[in-house]
Amino acid sequence: MRSSMKKSQGKKRLALIVALTCVLAGIPALSSAAGSSFSSAQPMMTIAVTNSSSRDILHLYLSPADHDAWGPDLISEGTIVRPGQTFNINDVACGANEIKVIAEDRQGCFVYGIVGCAQASAGWAITDAMPPDCGN
Repeated sequence: MRSSMKKSQGKKRLALIVALTCVLAGIPALSSAAGSSFSSAQPMMTIAVTNSSSRDILHLYLSPADHDAWGPDLISEGTIVRPGQTFNINDVACGANEIKVIAEDRQGCFVYGIVGCAQASAGWAITDAMPPDCGN
């Protein structure tokens, strides 16, 4: 009788272990599916940055509109957005209503612009009328 009870308990334990293993194995798949549906829910957009100023733009950054934590430089090293040129920032994930675009010139001065996220594409024109932030 003890032998049959031990076998029964062993089978229950084995079934419990198998069930837990299946649940644990499915967690990464569920979390990646949830992550991909979250990221695909964010609108993707293109931002056309037009340099209508007299300054060369060497760096472009993005930030949430209400933060000062910038992302990485979006212009590859050696690329310059000269006066009259446009640089497209593609595949921008915009999880809020607005996004901040930051441009830096040769002197290390910055200009900022806020772009709406409602459309699939937006534009921002850098002009000489925008007062640069040169850290002064």
